[in-house]
Amino acid sequence: MKTFRNIITTITVLLTAVASYGAKGDIASPDGRTKLHFEITEAGEPAYSLSFDGEQIVPLSRLGLKTTDADFTEGLTLVGIESSSFDETWEPVWGQYAEIRNHYNALTATLKTADNKLIKVEMRLFNDGLGLRYTLLGEGAAAITSERTEIKMGGDYEAHWMAGSDDDTEFDYMHTLLSEITPEAMQLSAGRVRNLVECGVSTPIAIKSPATNNHLAIHEAALWEYPGMILAWDNSRRCFTSLLAGDEEVKSEVSLPFSTPWRTVIVGDRAGALVESNIVLNLNEPCRLEDTSWIKPMKYVGVWWEMHLKVSIWDMDGSYPHCATTENVKRYIDFAAENGFGGVLVEGWNVGWGRGERFDYTQPYPDFDMEELARYAEQRGVELIGHHETYANVANYEEQMSDAYKYYEAHGINSVKTGYVGSIAGHKHYDRWMVDHYNRTVTEGAKHRLCIDIHEPIHSTGICRTYPNLMSAEGMRGQEWQAWNSGNSIDHNPTLPFTRNVAGPMDFTPGIFDLRYHNTINRAAATADGGVNREYEYRFFVNSTLAHQLAQYVVFYSPIQMVADLPENYRQMPDALQFIVDVPVDWAETRCLDAEIGDYVVTARKDKHSEDWYVGGITDGEARSVEVSLDFLDDNSEYEATLYRDGDKAGWDSYPTDYAIEKRRVTSADSLTIRMAEGGGFALQLRQVAQ
Repeated sequence: MKTFRNIITTITVLLTAVASYGAKGDIASPDGRTKLHFEITEAGEPAYSLSFDGEQIVPLSRLGLKTTDADFTEGLTLVGIESSSFDETWEPVWGQYAEIRNHYNALTATLKTADNKLIKVEMRLFNDGLGLRYTLLGEGAAAITSERTEIKMGGDYEAHWMAGSDDDTEFDYMHTLLSEITPEAMQLSAGRVRNLVECGVSTPIAIKSPATNNHLAIHEAALWEYPGMILAWDNSRRCFTSLLAGDEEVKSEVSLPFSTPWRTVIVGDRAGALVESNIVLNLNEPCRLEDTSWIKPMKYVGVWWEMHLKVSIWDMDGSYPHCATTENVKRYIDFAAENGFGGVLVEGWNVGWGRGERFDYTQPYPDFDMEELARYAEQRGVELIGHHETYANVANYEEQMSDAYKYYEAHGINSVKTGYVGSIAGHKHYDRWMVDHYNRTVTEGAKHRLCIDIHEPIHSTGICRTYPNLMSAEGMRGQEWQAWNSGNSIDHNPTLPFTRNVAGPMDFTPGIFDLRYHNTINRAAATADGGVNREYEYRFFVNSTLAHQLAQYVVFYSPIQMVADLPENYRQMPDALQFIVDVPVDWAETRCLDAEIGDYVVTARKDKHSEDWYVGGITDGEARSVEVSLDFLDDNSEYEATLYRDGDKAGWDSYPTDYAIEKRRVTSADSLTIRMAEGGGFALQLRQVAQ
């Protein structure tokens, strides 16, 4: 990892006081558009406010946390306050940018209680928003019981949010005014799930000020040794307050000194600013891995979608064909090799998928020859991607993790998808114990040169900067919900880039071509006489057009992207498949060209390894035309544009596989008017023509 701009740091002592109620400090972002005010109130409460382009988006909001032996929320005095500046440019191993500038002005206040316990409040102000955290000072240990980070809102803004839970984030997004965040609305978001906070939201949450078109996103960064955060909403005060996940009174026991995760408020004057922000990454520590050559972005196929369609199944119970057989996996390896895809995900390969069984992560089923498949994949230039489902028996996984990773390492496997379906005994998915576990999979994986893709995860917080072997994660009601559920709302996909994807890469599993399939599931149905076995035919379909599916490879960011459909479905439309073959997953530059959260989004990205650009656009249930200016192209070059668009009859609920492909020569002076059908989209490849 290279840092190639000199770091500039200036420390200035602004104020030192023994007792200083009413003390204040102010800083501005490097471009001057975002301003932060900090003060100690008359009650000795640390508090801050935030403005952007003259709008007070966060009025004065209180800060602090509590431990079992100290209250850092009131009665505090100011020991000292300092300002500093920092500027560097760093180069990520993979990402949406080849270079990322980390430039901020900071304010750090040191506070003390009446019995001289010390805490620091550090606030970093970037051009794209704020990061703030606490550092408990001293020696020994502390037991943190609660945190009070308030984020008041400057108006009854529009919000795209999902229900607050410390155990799940696979909910529907709601689009309401802030005043309409209610327990009843939360239940609509979460469906039948009951494990919700009384009135709150999960992060990231995207917010818009209609009067100014300013946009915000609230989240957290650098989550280590601490529970995940939910935001409680108090409509009477128009205020979010941080809640820490978990049922325990002590949320986190820590060694001192200790710094909490960062609380982030991303700001911008358009929706696209949320997509382009790097605050979450910049608030994490630099890469700790000396050798990252084994970490490779890629597209992959997998023995996965066919199981959701009930073509096959994970275990060997005989009700359906077993998916992870040597013969079937070779079929996917061949397809990957034919199209230049880097990996093949294999689920259902190991003993333990039967109901109530204990997973064994080093014991294949009898019809899965690990040695032969590892040899065959290597011969064909493809790698196997492992899979570790836990069914929420995390203790069992902890016991076997080291041996399981050694087993993969010995067979040349350097990627694994993990899963945590179900309720975890004695814990919540986002409490401190589970955060430690998720992070251990990443650090332990790095020891064995193993990349990690976490499903049923804690929400991403940018630790992939520090450990870039954390490649992606789920947690957004991805494509699988279109197979065994009623599906996602039609505005779900145009919401994700500004919410879940702001947190970090997401394994959405795009690229379904057979958009009108059906599957048959045998289930027991409850009846008045006690229940009988009945066969039900569940007819589900994907709520998008095929062009929308292609666009997901550009609009949704992940350095690993699944080519999720069955090989036979791709072979029926090789001209559309060509876009997936061509589109990169590692980028030099990212620009959100046009967007309205939940309605539509158009994103352009430049390939890190060529001069080519790719543009993707998706829309909700409303057909619309967008004007795409190509002024981001090199002024002195000509490009061959290949447009994959919705056909004239296309629509997500009518003719979803109607598409057209057009080619023409373009330059940076050109602009394209592109129509997207209902639930549709487009994908545009701009390949630089050799001079």
